[in-house]
Amino acid sequence: MNLNWLFIFIIMFVSQSVFAATQADNRTAAIIDDQIITNQQINDAIADKLYQAEMKVYEVKVNQLNNMLLTRLIASHPLNQGMEPQDFLDKHVIKKQTVSVSEIGKFIKSKRIPAEQVNAELKAKVVEYIQKEKARIDVSKWFAIQRKEHDVVIHLIKPRRPRINIPIGDAPVKGNKSAKITIIEYSDFQCPYCAAAESKIKQLQKDYPGNIKLVYKNFPLGFHGEAFTAAEAGLCAREQSDDYFWQLHDVMFADPRGLKRTGLKNKATKLGLDVVQFEKCMDDKKYFSSINRDIAEGNKFGVNSTPIFFINGIVVKGNKAYKEFTDIIDADLNE
Repeated sequence: MNLNWLFIFIIMFVSQSVFAATQADNRTAAIIDDQIITNQQINDAIADKLYQAEMKVYEVKVNQLNNMLLTRLIASHPLNQGMEPQDFLDKHVIKKQTVSVSEIGKFIKSKRIPAEQVNAELKAKVVEYIQKEKARIDVSKWFAIQRKEHDVVIHLIKPRRPRINIPIGDAPVKGNKSAKITIIEYSDFQCPYCAAAESKIKQLQKDYPGNIKLVYKNFPLGFHGEAFTAAEAGLCAREQSDDYFWQLHDVMFADPRGLKRTGLKNKATKLGLDVVQFEKCMDDKKYFSSINRDIAEGNKFGVNSTPIFFINGIVVKGNKAYKEFTDIIDADLNE
C-alpha cells in the first residue's frame, strides 16, 4: 500500500489553526479613464475563489506535513529496526484486512450500482477499496495516538475564510435588527434554486430565534423573463409596508409561474395591498434604478448566480446543505 495514497484521505488532525491577519490592499491595479481599480476591489470580487485556491494549497501542505510527521514517528518508534515506513505500517499498524460478503453488498447498495454491472471484476475492486479504507483508518488511529504521545503541535497557518463587508443600505430586513447573525441574500424570484433554498432560511430563523437578521437583495438574472418585474413588485409592496414585502416575497417564490403583471396584481389583491398604488408604482418603474444598484453591487462582490448568501460576510453559494449554514452561524454565536 502506498504511503502517499493513504494521506490523500487521512483524517487531518490539526491541533491549532493560526489565522493570518489581513489588511485592505488599496494599491492601484489599473487605471481606466482616470478611474482607479484597486487590488482590494479585485480581491473583493473573487474573494471566495481566492479562498478556495488557498485552501487547496493548504491541504497539499497539510498532507505533506502529515507524511513527514508519520515518517519521523515511524523512524523513532521502539519497534522499528531500520524498516521502511510502509513495511513498518504493514507489520505493526495495519491489521489483516478481511472483507465480508455483507460489506461488499452494503457498498454496492450504497453506491446504487445496477445489478447488471455487478460481476467478479467489480467485486474485486470493491474488496480492494474497502481494504484500503480499513488500512487508512488503522493508520489514522495510530497516527493520532503517536502525535499525542509526542506532543506534536501544528503551526501551519490555515487560510482565513474571507468576510465581505456588504452594506445593508435600504434593503428589506426581517428579524431582530440587532441580531448577532446577518444573512444577506442575493436572489431572484424566478430562480428555482432560490425557491428551494427558502425553506432552509425559514428553518434557520426558527432554529435561531432572535439571532438572525435576514436582508434581501434583488439579483434578477437576465435569462429569467419575469424576474426583474417580480423584483419591482416586491419593492412596490414594501412601499406600503415591510410585512407586505415579505408576504409577497413568499407567495412569489411559491408560484414562480405567476410572475407576469396580471399574476402579480392578483397576488397583491389577495394580500390586501392598495392595488391602485401598487399598479402606479409598477407603471412608474419607481424601483428600476434601485434594483440595478443591487445588481451592480452584487457584481462588485462576485455575485454571478443565485442564490448567494453572505452570513456575517462569509459567502455560501447556492442551495447548499443546511449544515453549511449552521456551521458558520454556530461558530460566530460561540465566539
